[in-house]
Amino acid sequence: MDLTYLIKGADGKDYGPVSLDQAGAWVREGRLGPEQQVRRNDMDYWARALDFAELQPFFAPPPAGAGLGGAPGVIRPAPGQPSLAGLAAARSCATWFFLIAVLSVINSIAAFSGGGFRFIFGLGLTQIFDYFGRSLGGSRGLALALVLDLLATGLFVLLGVLARKGLVAAILTGIVLLLLDSLVFFWLRDWIGVAFHAYVLFRLFMGFQASRGGRG
Repeated sequence: MDLTYLIKGADGKDYGPVSLDQAGAWVREGRLGPEQQVRRNDMDYWARALDFAELQPFFAPPPAGAGLGGAPGVIRPAPGQPSLAGLAAARSCATWFFLIAVLSVINSIAAFSGGGFRFIFGLGLTQIFDYFGRSLGGSRGLALALVLDLLATGLFVLLGVLARKGLVAAILTGIVLLLLDSLVFFWLRDWIGVAFHAYVLFRLFMGFQASRGGRG
């Protein structure tokens, strides 16, 4: 004879009969608590759910340190979600995007204010915008260069925000854009800028690989 269970609800009504598997599912869903009254079909009295040996495993907490569907101590991410290591790699890439954006803006401010310095951690594209802005002269040239600079650096800020959330496509997009930007330094024969871009591209590519490999 298959065992079934009658469950007394909080409203005083009886629910069931249900199978053992269904009773276990109700435990997991929070519909059946350990102190709730249950009557099995081979019994003529009610008892606590926790008093039934076959129901006790459903109420038992998972072993300390047990992972989700894997070895003890290993917590596996949901499919398609970055692991902690993958998310850390993506956030490292995001830091590079933020750094490039901020220092590119500083370079532009220095260029228009007549400053004699420039950070190598910056975009070549904003330098071109600044050059054409100065060539136009006046407030018109400054405003145009400023808008273009903000669009370029704002894009890298956006990529940084998305990368911090673990979006691998944002990292790949940033790599492609920075690779294209490096052509500006080749054109200008700025080998220090080329070396900087090569270094950052290497770091971004390593982060891209790590974030891809760290997904569930």
